[in-house]
Amino acid sequence: MAHIEMWVNEIWQADMKQNGLQPLIKGVSDNEKNASDGFVIVDRDPYPNESSTPSKERQVHVLTEVYIPNIKMKSYELFRKLHDNYNWRRHQDDLLTTEEANEINNFLQFAITTEPMKIARIYAEKKGFLSNNSSNVEWIEKLKSMWFEQYKYDDTSTSAFEHVFIGEEGDSPGKLGGHHFWYHYYINDGPFEITALEDTIYFLKYVEVNRLEKSNKAEFITIQYNYTKKDNQGEERLLKLKGGFFVGLSAEGLLAIGTVAFLNGKEKILVEVNGEEFDLIVWRTQDEEKHPRTFFPKFRSAVPV
Repeated sequence: MAHIEMWVNEIWQADMKQNGLQPLIKGVSDNEKNASDGFVIVDRDPYPNESSTPSKERQVHVLTEVYIPNIKMKSYELFRKLHDNYNWRRHQDDLLTTEEANEINNFLQFAITTEPMKIARIYAEKKGFLSNNSSNVEWIEKLKSMWFEQYKYDDTSTSAFEHVFIGEEGDSPGKLGGHHFWYHYYINDGPFEITALEDTIYFLKYVEVNRLEKSNKAEFITIQYNYTKKDNQGEERLLKLKGGFFVGLSAEGLLAIGTVAFLNGKEKILVEVNGEEFDLIVWRTQDEEKHPRTFFPKFRSAVPV
């Protein structure tokens, strides 16, 4: 029997007690929503009585309701400042300005004070990635090197943070690569945010929520969707063929899981959250540098298309 690693669950529980939001399922556990904890409600069937054919007049949402209490809002505000720091097009580099560098510093200075990132730090010390007597400045620099350092991939500059948290045009035209942070998905999935960010997720093909034998929560989901990205060169529709992401984790919670996953060294890790087992898939670049590339949760059974 494969060994189940429990550090994802440890990080998850720490994040839910701090800045994470409870991932509830419409019609199953949405009666458990609590304003002090915050919550995300997932609709497993956004097309209950109608065809799944896309319509310009009809908006369909899988994250139907999100509530972030004020005490948790700083985490989400700091992430949103990073949103526009990246060029999603292939073969176009991201030039880091002083303002953007400060935004990264502010985000990381906040993140390392949180419980999920404290767990990640202990793991980093055990793996020798960070010395036991290192300063916060050294820890932040290590995180920058892992997550924000630009490297060449497919003739363009990118980073693990851009790929995982923001998403970018994939290895082939018309495909969306990465994009594994639920909150970035959410802030591009509504009328106000469409106007503000000029991006939109306009069509969901399917939604799958993890199995419910032991949990009535939507800890992670798998969906397929089209994403229209816009910039001063025009717009392009990108297809996310199979997108999997944790639901409700804060940015620092996801950063903590990704940090440990990249340091773990395995490409597929059997993990558990709230009693539900799944695989954590971890990819690095295939060159000599082996830069951190992406990670995402995956059902242990096949996902229907």
